[in-house]
Amino acid sequence: MSATTILENIIDERAEMVQLDPVGLDHILSEGWRLLGRRFVRHNFSTWHRKLCRTIPLRVRLAQFEPTKSQRQTLRRNEDLRVLSAPARFDSERERLFELHRMRFHEKQATTLASFIHVESPNLYPTVGRELEVHLNNELIACSFFHLGQKAVSGTYCVFDPAHSRRSLGTLTMLLELLIAKESGMEFYYHGYAYDIPSQFDYKLNVKGLEALNWETGVWSPMDRVPVRRWVDIAEFEK
Repeated sequence: MSATTILENIIDERAEMVQLDPVGLDHILSEGWRLLGRRFVRHNFSTWHRKLCRTIPLRVRLAQFEPTKSQRQTLRRNEDLRVLSAPARFDSERERLFELHRMRFHEKQATTLASFIHVESPNLYPTVGRELEVHLNNELIACSFFHLGQKAVSGTYCVFDPAHSRRSLGTLTMLLELLIAKESGMEFYYHGYAYDIPSQFDYKLNVKGLEALNWETGVWSPMDRVPVRRWVDIAEFEK
C-alpha cells in the first residue's frame, strides 16, 4: 500500500483515559483502541525505520489458542523463575527495569514507564489492572501489565532486563497472560499492533487463534500465524 493511500485514509485519535467498566473496555478494544499511559489511542499508520506503514490491531481468540512446540519450550526453559500475580503498581524498581528495557530500541525510545501505564493508579485505570512479576532468585527481571474487561484482556505492556534476553521474557509473560486469560474463561486477548512491514512487533504474529482488525470494515478476521523466522534474534522481537 502506498504512502499516499495511507494518508488519504488516516485514523489518528487520542482520548484522555478515564475509568471504564469491564464491558466498556471490551468495546474500545474491539474498535482498535489501546491503552497508552494516561490516554486511549487509535491509529492506522505509523513509521518504522523511516518508512510509513499500516498498523494492524491484533487479538487472540482464546478458544483457539494453545502454545506451539517452541512456546512450550520457552515455558519449560523458565520453570526456574518465580512468577507472582499481583495488582499492577508503579515504583522505582519497575522504572529501573524500564530504563534497562528501553535501551534495546533504536527509535521511538520513550523516556519513562509513564508513557505506557497509568502510574498513579495502574491497578484501577482504565479497569482492574494486574501484573506478573518475574523473579530470578530475589531479583525482579521482568514485569508485565494487563487489564481486565468482561470477556477480554488487554496485554498492556512488559518491561524486562535485557541481560536475560535469551530467556525470551517478553514472549514468556505474553504466554502466561494468554494462559491466565484462557483459564479465566475470557474470550479475547488483545496484544497491541503489528505493522504491515517487518518490525520488532513481528513476534506478536506467532500465536495460534490470531485475528486482525480491518480498519475499513471494522470486522475482525482470522489471520495466519507467522512463525518467527529462524534468522531473527528473538531478543530483538520482544514487547
